[in-house]
Amino acid sequence: MEKDFQTRIRVLKIFFAGIFLVFAVRLFGLQVLQHEEYSAEARAQHEKRSVLPARRGKILVKKNYLSDELVPLATNNTLKMLFIDPLILNYPNYTKNKPINEQERTGQPKKAAKLLAPLLIRSHCEEMEGCNINFDDEEISPLEQMAIDIYQQELAKIFSEIEKRKVIIFTDISQSRAKMILDLKIRGIFIENDNVVVDPTQISSPEEVAKAISPLLGLDPEKVAKSITRRIRRYVEITHKIVPEISDKIIELKENPKFREILRGVQLRDEHWRYYPEKQLGAQVLGFVDSQGVGQYGIEGRFDDDLKGRAGEIMGATNTRGQRIFSKDFALKKAEDGADIVLSIDRVVQGEVERILQEDLNDFRADFGQVIVINPETGEIIAMANAPSFNPNEFSEVFTKYEIDPNQEIADREDETFNQRIPTVETEDKFYRYFNIWGPQVFRNKTISDEYEPGSVIKALTMAAAINSDEVTPQTTYDDDGPVEVDEFEIKNSDGIYAGETTMISVINRSLNTGIAFITRKMGRELFYEYLKKWGFGEYTDIDLDGEARGKLEFWQDWAESELITHGYGQGFSATPIQVAMSFASLANGGYLMKPLLVEEVHHPDGTIEKFSPERVHRVISEKTYQTIKAMLLNSVDNGVARGARIKGYTIMGKTGTSQTYRNGKALRGEGTTITSFAGFAPIKHPKFVILVKYDYPKKSQWGSETAARTFRKVAKFLLSYYKIPPDR
Repeated sequence: MEKDFQTRIRVLKIFFAGIFLVFAVRLFGLQVLQHEEYSAEARAQHEKRSVLPARRGKILVKKNYLSDELVPLATNNTLKMLFIDPLILNYPNYTKNKPINEQERTGQPKKAAKLLAPLLIRSHCEEMEGCNINFDDEEISPLEQMAIDIYQQELAKIFSEIEKRKVIIFTDISQSRAKMILDLKIRGIFIENDNVVVDPTQISSPEEVAKAISPLLGLDPEKVAKSITRRIRRYVEITHKIVPEISDKIIELKENPKFREILRGVQLRDEHWRYYPEKQLGAQVLGFVDSQGVGQYGIEGRFDDDLKGRAGEIMGATNTRGQRIFSKDFALKKAEDGADIVLSIDRVVQGEVERILQEDLNDFRADFGQVIVINPETGEIIAMANAPSFNPNEFSEVFTKYEIDPNQEIADREDETFNQRIPTVETEDKFYRYFNIWGPQVFRNKTISDEYEPGSVIKALTMAAAINSDEVTPQTTYDDDGPVEVDEFEIKNSDGIYAGETTMISVINRSLNTGIAFITRKMGRELFYEYLKKWGFGEYTDIDLDGEARGKLEFWQDWAESELITHGYGQGFSATPIQVAMSFASLANGGYLMKPLLVEEVHHPDGTIEKFSPERVHRVISEKTYQTIKAMLLNSVDNGVARGARIKGYTIMGKTGTSQTYRNGKALRGEGTTITSFAGFAPIKHPKFVILVKYDYPKKSQWGSETAARTFRKVAKFLLSYYKIPPDR
């Protein structure tokens, strides 16, 4: 008996020891292993953390060259966002603890849509250029009424929606697994674009469906069941950026006793948006801020960290009602606003250059166009324009597409004359093209990111290098008796004329390739390569923008003799427009290569101002060569192929460029196959500006003298007037 008693005692001891051990292990896990997790959860229950947003810095330019007043090209704006609670709109008597009664569904969504549609359609119209709606005019045109009716129907559908539909639970599924899923024949499960999609409204038993499909997808059944469970959808965003005049009218309607009940589920909320008051002005230079508040492209992208600032926070304990109480744990970290960036861009010049460029782009029927205006003495970028462009306020519009006939797409691909550069988007055997033709390509600042063979503009630099190295003088002659045979190629003059004994002056005037062959052979590979490197080719300019290309210039020892000659007239190596513009500026400022200056100042939130001064990289040509090449370029405009740039009463220096392009290694010929350009400056004494104009694939003419030179003339004429430069001849 006593033995049995002792046995029971031992069993109880072991039992309680086991219980103690379980509790000890559990406590160790809670207090040691999971200490941080539960401490954080506890803090979260009695601490409240609020984020204080920072103001994004502005991007500023001077109002004009006579004023020190700064005006914003990028700033911040507060507009209203409209969102709705479809549940309240559908069931006005709904309360949190009361189940939905389908019989109580009302027609209020349609009534709300009828009230809001005219206002919202007008708000969107206000943002579009060319919209002439008068908000004070009660009369509505038939076309406007049609738009309102369509929008009203769409709003009513959205307002009536209370359930979440089509949830993607798995992506990139293999064909074999997709077949296994479909073979289950479960209602509400689909395969779309290699995704497993579920419509929760068609699933009667989420747990059973999750058990069936989870093993095939390697997913947790509980998580799948939760994601495909039918649930009420609350707070649906309807539209953003409602103009103040419209948001005020919506508030008036909500406060009106007549409509208060109808619009009970309609709410407005402040949203802070990046705002570009000049719309397209300098779009590629500025870039834009995406929907997540991150700077993309241009200055917005390059200086995102400086512009966005640092968010602050308020952190402290709360009472049982969730109200913050001040205690020793209370902490306040102030938000640090972003810095303001001041650019060298002249607002007036930028605007006029963009207008001229877009006008001429349309006239010449070119794909793209770029213009750079530089102060040669300082390297300041006065204007940097791209066409076509976009409005950073509505950057997402560039992604809108329309469907095209697949047969048309196939025919376009097979047609050798069709412009293969126009992008086509293919999805599910359907073909789309962008409404703006080029889609997101318009975001790129082609003045810094696009490499091209610069063509005959480079002849001015080649001539300057030869004169500076004492290889030739303007009066040096050569025998221009026909094409130059080199390697397996023939170097021909573009006009097909060979005039015998010819001076270097005529080489520039007539843009003779045979003359450049004569010059580059005298200089040799190594010397000419050194000059191209001094002018910055094959190197970054270090302009304050992301996405700059370097260009390609092979080492001189790798050049064939034909490449030595073709490099002399801008073929066989690639450069960016900014490289060409900066190298040409050295012909206008005494021979100095300057670093491009785009960001002049950074205004920090603490009041300090960081200033950036002009920077000389090095001298490329002497003062004597500088004066000589200026005179030769003046002669080219007065008497040569560059005469399309002449302006009565002014001395204009410049050089045309026409670059041949290739497809599959074969040279293309005819309109729409060349890149045309013109680089020049004025006036001859103390040049005030340098202009580079470039067109990609103009179809009206294939020559720089007939396209880019005309645009140069318009821009130069404006600048001479704007800077009040008197005639000098």
